[in-house]
Amino acid sequence: MSSVSLCPMVTPTFAAPSDHVTHYPTPHREPSALAYSYAIPGEPHAAAIARTSVLTALRAHGLNDLVPPALQAAGELMACAALFEPGKVLYLSLGWRQQPDGGDGVRIVAWDPHTNHADPDSAAQCAARRNKMLYLLACVVHECKGQWGVIRPAPAREGTKVWAHLPRDGAAEYAAALC
Repeated sequence: MSSVSLCPMVTPTFAAPSDHVTHYPTPHREPSALAYSYAIPGEPHAAAIARTSVLTALRAHGLNDLVPPALQAAGELMACAALFEPGKVLYLSLGWRQQPDGGDGVRIVAWDPHTNHADPDSAAQCAARRNKMLYLLACVVHECKGQWGVIRPAPAREGTKVWAHLPRDGAAEYAAALC
């Protein structure tokens, strides 16, 4: 059996499949370098994609103590966004936030293209529905001693942002209590 290469400088050689697997240790990055953004389809599996992405990023930065609450928060944010705008592109942002008081932690932001309603009654119903859907997020953030909120779109702008800040100390205590 002959092997062909498109590059004239490469001479194909046969090797065992294990020769192609690299065993490099995962480089450890500083928590302050945590800054990731993901475009996620607004489909039923959006929450799973968000959780997998957040898990990988947190582990790469040595933030294993933040994994359980951050995965819960990211999953809730994406599930809500996917229900409000099914089939649309959603965005998830994960970053490190340093506070002046030393309360460093993870900030997770979800954006969906849901616009503001012109009718005040519809806008109030929509806001109430979103808040009700994010009840578990509110509980997790409260237990972590963090904050969360919704940034409503301006009248001429599109999209809604929902954010959660999980302080490292509070999130670590919450994660330890789960075990």
